[in-house]
Amino acid sequence: MYGGAIIAYAACANENVGACVNYYGIHPDVKPNLATLQAPVLGFFAEKDSSVPPVAARQLETDLKAAGKKVEIHIYEGADHAFFNNTRPEVFNAVYAQDSWTKMLTFFHAELS
Repeated sequence: MYGGAIIAYAACANENVGACVNYYGIHPDVKPNLATLQAPVLGFFAEKDSSVPPVAARQLETDLKAAGKKVEIHIYEGADHAFFNNTRPEVFNAVYAQDSWTKMLTFFHAELS
């Protein structure tokens, strides 16, 4: 939860960030200044994430679009928080991890080339 929130905060605080990828990170006490964000955002979230529920991910998407920012949010059906973490077999999802990895590399290639 903290990693993705910190990434969003850092991207808003630094105009030199060229692209921002957020893995299931929205923190209720970290409010990045979306008006200062220059980077496009790609977000990956989990349907069954109790700490960052899909409604929070969709709200982030709505807020970014309202601020005129480029954003793409994916919510993986049936996934839990940390679905990308292969050291946590109870939540790891290899299919979603691979899909999000591929999407992330494509995003970085498109936005940073």
